[in-house]
Amino acid sequence: MPLPSRPTLWQLSCLVLAMLARVSAADAVVFYTEPNFQGEALRVEAGARVEDLATLQRANQQSWRGAISSVQIEGAARATVASAPGFRGERLEIAASIPDLYAQPMGGQTWDRAIAAIEVRGPTSAPPAPTYPDRGPGPVVVVPAPPPPPRVVIVEPPRPRIDRRTAERMVEHAFREVLDRPADPTGLRTYRERVMQEGWSQQEVIQQLQRSPEARAIQPEPAIRRMYQEVLGRDADPAGLAHYRAKWREGWTQGQIREDLRRSQEGRGRNIRESITRAYREVLGRDPDPAGMANYERQMREKGLTERDLRRALMNGDEYRQRQRR
Repeated sequence: MPLPSRPTLWQLSCLVLAMLARVSAADAVVFYTEPNFQGEALRVEAGARVEDLATLQRANQQSWRGAISSVQIEGAARATVASAPGFRGERLEIAASIPDLYAQPMGGQTWDRAIAAIEVRGPTSAPPAPTYPDRGPGPVVVVPAPPPPPRVVIVEPPRPRIDRRTAERMVEHAFREVLDRPADPTGLRTYRERVMQEGWSQQEVIQQLQRSPEARAIQPEPAIRRMYQEVLGRDADPAGLAHYRAKWREGWTQGQIREDLRRSQEGRGRNIRESITRAYREVLGRDPDPAGMANYERQMREKGLTERDLRRALMNGDEYRQRQRR
């Protein structure tokens, strides 16, 4: 039986290039600033390592450290993330997409907006190289140069054309985000034209408003105290006040602070209790009793019960049926 022939230089080159392309092109992890793979995206290819996400800047000029809320796996990639730069602190191994990092516990907290360092790996092993019987010295095989190093890419989608109504909504949002008030007619017209004619993004409007004399005149401490009352229904504690004063100096807007309070464990718990109270009042015409509040709050936290599910459960209960007979 004749021995198998050696592959040609061209065949070997094509094989190596195909293997490298298959590994490097498909395997990556995409990190998003919002749950359910929404918001700004940071794509990290297999083989890349970011010791400190503070070195990467988002579109709003803030860093990627502490900005990630969901993770999407592409191909055979896996990720290791850490809660402190240099891979110190807590670590989390990610082998499957996570739509909401709030569901991932980390000690007494969660991994939502807690990632400070990232490492992405591809497949753990490559296919073995083909072997051939020894037939003496063969031709010199030139191995192609290795592919370029893996990339860390901040994904910036192309800017779409903005219609008048959408532009006005963007400007209104920016005014409330920075100045906590509706846009005045002059400001609305000025920034609407910049959005429509010059392609300004909402973030660019926000940054411009942050430089305005009105924004610079806002005192952070009274504003933070007001937001605590609005979102959490209580006064700001000293630690929280100091934390958000520091964020204010970093360039956070009032809207960002308010949203961060809403997404906190305390804020989410308050939203759950408000949902339960609203459902009880609208279905049963009364406030929830302590046992009912505790029961449904636990189901919403642990089992994902929605307000719609809660309303359906209340309407299937004896109290609702008796109320309907009156």
